[in-house]
Amino acid sequence: MKALSGIVAVAAGLALSGAGVQAQSSAARLELNRSGETIVLEPYAPNILRVTLSVQHGPAVARPGYGFVASPEAAGWAASQTDRADVYQSGRIVATVERPGPPQKPRLQTMADIGRFFGGSTPGAHITFRTPEGKQLLEMTGWSQSVPNHKDATASLLQDRRPSDPEFFVVGAWFKSPDD
Repeated sequence: MKALSGIVAVAAGLALSGAGVQAQSSAARLELNRSGETIVLEPYAPNILRVTLSVQHGPAVARPGYGFVASPEAAGWAASQTDRADVYQSGRIVATVERPGPPQKPRLQTMADIGRFFGGSTPGAHITFRTPEGKQLLEMTGWSQSVPNHKDATASLLQDRRPSDPEFFVVGAWFKSPDD
């Protein structure tokens, strides 16, 4: 049951940010700037970590949207780095954000074309959430953020946009979780 509550807390804390408000203090969070994306890990308790990803820096560092009434709390959280990842951990969760490594082999031009016309518009992000004992709670294997467009068949969403609305995005994330 503890593992399930940890998964629920992490999943509830995941926010894919598209539009933002004012940025808040960064004292309680880990902000990672990767090429083309900003990843923010912000703790609210030893078992609750809000994860924000955006291809725009401002929205990634913005305050949470509607529904968040808690304040960030970094007590008990520590950041560290290895050669391959950035790690943010408490006594209940270890979040590991892999760093992109050098490509294993050059991409074929056909692979680049397929990615350009059919793939997502965001860099990859691989984040793993584990217990301090090493048991995997959740693994985020990728995400996407794009303006509504014909390629992804989301252009019709623009019909719902009012002239006074800020720019918005279609977002998604892919996860793997243990069977239990």
